[in-house]
Amino acid sequence: MSLNNFRWFRLGWGVRAWGYYAGRTDMFPKSSALSSDTLKFGRISANGASFLAGANFRLWKFDIGANTDLFGVAFGLKRRGLYAGSGLYAGEGGEYYNKYLASNPATVNVLPLVMDKQSGQSEVYVRFWITDQIGVKVAYTHGRVTYAAPYKLDNGQKRYSTTYGVPYVALSFPLYN
Repeated sequence: MSLNNFRWFRLGWGVRAWGYYAGRTDMFPKSSALSSDTLKFGRISANGASFLAGANFRLWKFDIGANTDLFGVAFGLKRRGLYAGSGLYAGEGGEYYNKYLASNPATVNVLPLVMDKQSGQSEVYVRFWITDQIGVKVAYTHGRVTYAAPYKLDNGQKRYSTTYGVPYVALSFPLYN
């Protein structure tokens, strides 16, 4: 069955370039880890490029859609994060408690929306087409930034991350027809 029969529904793919820059940030191990250890950074910076997939519904002059990263790469400056352990007992990473660890953004990332400890973004939006070529987009981006520690720490964790959300309004126009 061809999607040409459903002009109100579209599937697509694309490429996204992104950057995340923040001041003081605490990063945590994956949500299933049974520890309260953190990597605390004075500032972080990460950049990336991702391949994404998306879908949208067209209702009159409105597009309602979502997209998410499938695969991406991230890079950025190596930062020193203070490793703070749980304090109850010394786990595998006990020798690194209260020490600074040189860490950098996790390089290869897959399906960040559904897999813990992967850098990337997902977006939901509503776009109103003012004309055939110009639209206004109201959106919300949910993202995750992950840094990799140089050693296995408590519970064998090497990847620590934080999430963020950014609402925005943008002007939309097609690059080609």
